[in-house]
Amino acid sequence: MLAAWATILERPSSSGLQLGDLQRDLTLMQRLALRLLMYCLLACTCFAQSTSPPPSVSLCDLTQNPRSYNGQWITVHASVSMEFEDFSLYDPACKDHLTGVWLTFGGDQDEVATYCCVGRTRKKGVDIEVEGHRVPLSHDDSLREFLRVLQTERLRRPDGRQCAGDDCYFYRPLSATIFGMFFAGQDGTSPGYGHLGCCHLLVISRVSDVLAERTSVPAGGKFHCSREIWSANPADSTAIRNLLSCSRSQARDCDRNYRAAFSSIADRWRDPIDVKHGHADQSGDIEDSLGSWISADLLKRYEVLEKHNSEASPSVSVTRQVCVPLTGDSARLPSDPVTCNQYAISWEDNETYAPLIRELLEKQQFEAAYVKIAEASKSILSEGDRSSWRSGDVKSVALHALQEQAQKWGVVPDSDLQIASCSDVSLEDQKNHLMDCGWYASDGMQMFDVRLQKPKPAKATEISTSETPWAVTSIDATVCH
Repeated sequence: MLAAWATILERPSSSGLQLGDLQRDLTLMQRLALRLLMYCLLACTCFAQSTSPPPSVSLCDLTQNPRSYNGQWITVHASVSMEFEDFSLYDPACKDHLTGVWLTFGGDQDEVATYCCVGRTRKKGVDIEVEGHRVPLSHDDSLREFLRVLQTERLRRPDGRQCAGDDCYFYRPLSATIFGMFFAGQDGTSPGYGHLGCCHLLVISRVSDVLAERTSVPAGGKFHCSREIWSANPADSTAIRNLLSCSRSQARDCDRNYRAAFSSIADRWRDPIDVKHGHADQSGDIEDSLGSWISADLLKRYEVLEKHNSEASPSVSVTRQVCVPLTGDSARLPSDPVTCNQYAISWEDNETYAPLIRELLEKQQFEAAYVKIAEASKSILSEGDRSSWRSGDVKSVALHALQEQAQKWGVVPDSDLQIASCSDVSLEDQKNHLMDCGWYASDGMQMFDVRLQKPKPAKATEISTSETPWAVTSIDATVCH
């Protein structure tokens, strides 16, 4: 066909060209043009068929008929849940289905949820492979927005407590349209994917239509929190205990009674609260607690304690906590977008040592692994083992390392950092001290963690008395703005 076009176009222009020749050429050109148009339409049709979107599936259909979609590309729109040991899809319309759909990212994106039993980091530049299927990931604006609203949270409560569950996230609820490959779990109580093999699996390849609501959690701001205790009389104690007694069962009316209990408690102080939008607080660590409630903005909290008395029926006391912003330190407006950035440096960044160390850890040869970790960590801060600051007490060493590394990251730590903890996390029979020191900003928008190790002295009872220098094995930071 192209040769015919060339023959017509290459004819020399001549005054002797006959009318019949022109007519024949025009007819031939029309036929060729029609044929070319047909080829184009056929090619477009084939392309459209080869790139047609995968079937759009409801979450209810997916969980009711998982085998129908096993190993297939699908598109599903649903709400997304993420907290400790949870990263899954949910829909209130199909909440009765026992087996959920766990989420993980395709490509080389690290895991965003902590759960058993999988490592959070992935080898960069290599797409994840599940059941022999390689799943890439589209790193576009929609993915970046999805990760932002999924992970950004206030890093400490206004009262300085550690956040529990999903109470500190800035964006909830969250929904998205997810395109990815679905894998049905095995039949039985442990299907095989996600936390402890809880679920089916959807490996995310692309996200779109990301929607999220800004919560009442204050972004930034410093607060003063005060507490007071109310000791209830016998009648009130009985009433509150009866309302909260179902909080430890699965009865359908537990939530209603729970709300009624804390509405009654708030009335005691004439506190205007929205019990429906607050939630049960799981951060209490007191064995005698009957239950606790915290407001959606984290500024009011009630905890009910039961005191047992051998001579009378148990009595109830309620601790009320109220936080108010300090002058000039108010939180940002809810309309202001919030973003959190994460930074990390670790012995795992040492590509020469990391494979060997992982192999030693897998073989449970921990002492040999710690020796290699100390060697791999000498590159952190590029100051080696002989720097005098490494021989100080653990808090000063960790803080020095944090400040030096933060400067390299371009991060300015808050001037009023609070220490969360600095504790020995090693086992008694280990030959190394493994220390974990953490700090957080008073406004809940920065959090830092430094891990260190060094051999235990043979006879010393205090770890700070040893002149053996500390090895800084990892530094992590989360900074929100």
